[in-house]
Amino acid sequence: MRVPRTEHVGDRPNWDCRVCARAWPCATAKVELIEEFGMPSSSLAFFLGSCLIEAIDDWAAGSGGRPVDLYERFLGWCTP
Repeated sequence: MRVPRTEHVGDRPNWDCRVCARAWPCATAKVELIEEFGMPSSSLAFFLGSCLIEAIDDWAAGSGGRPVDLYERFLGWCTP
């Protein structure tokens, strides 16, 4: 998996940002991911899709309550 060049990464299993504790990808992570991957970008969508799958796996493994709006959180903001 490609690792983004940012400190604002999702902290598993809750997927909150390690730096600002907001839901990941936080606003800073979104800007930095767009700078790294470009917009629109199939590479960005693929990366975020793999993160979405990991978040679903974490939820299914019993990491906490049911996640809210995972599609919008991970992919909805980066698709044209």
